[in-house]
Amino acid sequence: MTPEPAAWPALGFSVARMLLASAVILFATIQTALAADLSAGPENGPEAACTEIKSALHALADAEHDESFALELASGGGNSAVIVEARLSVLLDRTQDLRATLERVRRSAVARDPMADQCSRMGYRALVISEKLTSDVETVLFGGDDSVARAPELKPDAPAVSPPAPQP
Repeated sequence: MTPEPAAWPALGFSVARMLLASAVILFATIQTALAADLSAGPENGPEAACTEIKSALHALADAEHDESFALELASGGGNSAVIVEARLSVLLDRTQDLRATLERVRRSAVARDPMADQCSRMGYRALVISEKLTSDVETVLFGGDDSVARAPELKPDAPAVSPPAPQP
């Protein structure tokens, strides 16, 4: 079961909005990177490496966009924790795909080529941002030890939790 709509105000819309803003920033970063030419070059050249990275970035951007939409629904008071969790799963898969692609390129013969290096750097920047975003979403969904985790968990059947009283 998902939390009652009455439990969402206790979540703290600032956390959901922060996550939504992070998702939008990641999506914009990836879309800017994808504006570059995606034409394929020689099979094992730097162009092919860049195309592979950009394809993984495009898939990540699509998953991030879907997660952003789910977070927007959740911040509006909807009963959508399950949707956020499902989109998070896809986002984690696309993040892993990008990580594997970057590892393949890093181990390839073209890794030191300036063009492949630039594409790899772009991919690693997106990977770091994506991992931060997924970590923040996981913290809100499942709880954790950092400051974002002070929002109540969105676990099914979880009662609304009031924030801890400030300590003098």
